[in-house]
Amino acid sequence: MITGILFVQAVVFAVLSGVVASNNNRDATKWSIIGFLFGLFGFIAAIAVGEAEETQPSSRQTSQSSSTSTQEFDPDDHEKKCPDCAEYIKLEARVCKHCGHEFSEEEVEQQVEERRESVKESESANGGKRDEENYKSDEYDTEEILSTHDFNGVGICEDCDYTKGYVKANNYVCPGS
Repeated sequence: MITGILFVQAVVFAVLSGVVASNNNRDATKWSIIGFLFGLFGFIAAIAVGEAEETQPSSRQTSQSSSTSTQEFDPDDHEKKCPDCAEYIKLEARVCKHCGHEFSEEEVEQQVEERRESVKESESANGGKRDEENYKSDEYDTEEILSTHDFNGVGICEDCDYTKGYVKANNYVCPGS
């Protein structure tokens, strides 16, 4: 009788540990085994361990490590401010996820092209190379990096012409500060 109860308990913790691990982008099978063997302690460990990092380097990491030529323009690194609700959304978004404001296809393409040109101008001012000294590693505080920019409510820094989303994604410190 006690063995049956312990077995059911082990199975329950195995399932719970697997679900938690799966939600945190970790291997559910391995964590299920840990939950089965260690019960409550395995389940607590599955909760306590942080979300797994990607195994492949992100495009930001690879572009930061290569300083040989200009980086590719990635619209996902840029944001725009919705004219209705003033929330930041992805540059290529056609509909604001906050208020539902719709942008026309031409308007989106124009915004992407304008941002691409401003990035090219920034790079050409630096001789076609990214100014690596202004890109900080991930251990820097985001708020500290954002404080080096002058966004003035428009979402684009007046000194470096980068958006708040780009600055956050790339840990870019404004050279004008």
